[in-house]
Amino acid sequence: MKKTALGFALALAVQMLILLAVPAQKMYTRATGRDVVLKVMPVDPYSLLSGYYVTLGYDINNFTSFPNHEQFNERGANVYAIVERRDDGVWHPVALVNALPSSLPPNQIALRGRTEYGRIQFGIEEFYIPETKREAIADDLRQHPDAARVEVKVDGRGNAALVRLRIEERVYED
Repeated sequence: MKKTALGFALALAVQMLILLAVPAQKMYTRATGRDVVLKVMPVDPYSLLSGYYVTLGYDINNFTSFPNHEQFNERGANVYAIVERRDDGVWHPVALVNALPSSLPPNQIALRGRTEYGRIQFGIEEFYIPETKREAIADDLRQHPDAARVEVKVDGRGNAALVRLRIEERVYED
């Protein structure tokens, strides 16, 4: 009987660890990461909302935004996007690399992504929102597509976590 109880407790503990590990990376990145602001690319307004999140796109999702994009076309590969902060306060694409750089200038940072279907996914493409704000955010994005920015945190390993969406003076927290 004691072996059964111990086995049950161990199985339960492993399941709890797995459940806690899923959000732990994002929480760690949000707590320790460096602030980065990205310009949101216009998204087709007819497929903008799916469920309880807004789908966002960025320059860095497109291979062609990087001068050395021809070297990176393998599907499912991990890549690092080097972005650079410019005078406008927005971080812009600089280069793609296969490994996390050991050192970068202070105005650059590397974001870890994965190549999928001709794009690079960084895990910051979906912005979850309460149902009560869905229409307001969708209208804001349709009316002011060039004014939309996201604030993300990027940790030392290149993991990115979406923090907030800004459209002109309005701020929406994730």
